[in-house]
Amino acid sequence: MVGYNKFFYKVCIVGDSEVGKTTMLNQYLKRRFVPGAQRTIGSNFFVKYVKIPNVKSVLTLQVWDLAGQPRFRWVRYAFYKGAKGIVYTFDLTRRETFDNLLTWKEEVESKIGVQPNILVGNKLDLLNHENRIIKLEDTNILKQVLTAREYYETSAKLGTKVDDVFSKLALEMYKASLSY
Repeated sequence: MVGYNKFFYKVCIVGDSEVGKTTMLNQYLKRRFVPGAQRTIGSNFFVKYVKIPNVKSVLTLQVWDLAGQPRFRWVRYAFYKGAKGIVYTFDLTRRETFDNLLTWKEEVESKIGVQPNILVGNKLDLLNHENRIIKLEDTNILKQVLTAREYYETSAKLGTKVDDVFSKLALEMYKASLSY
């Protein structure tokens, strides 16, 4: 990729335990569903090189998968440092994971301020019209509260819209870095 500028962005994917953060990353990075993925202990990170259409730069994303259990809160603080993008993730079938994103917002912003972010409702494959717990109007309100650049409903299991989440966030981080 000679002739391209490189940009490096740290991304943290956050949300309650078992919302599908690790599965989403496996789908994005390895293009596969790993059944029975273990809960993240502390954190894991992965690197992906991204080419954005109409941008003559290769973007390097260092994506951090942060443990969602409350007992790891004190550990997570150290991992936010330097993050330029956030993926706020909830489970479309569990209302409390949606409601808890306000606490996640406070935690993230207390360490790194407001950064470009995307709101993700995951586990679309488990959803049908009869069991939709979270209304689209509610997600639009939360999107505004988070100042999220976009809202996506994904299926990490099937790969639905997973690439879109990270492509959009990469573009938003790139645009934000040009305005400094």
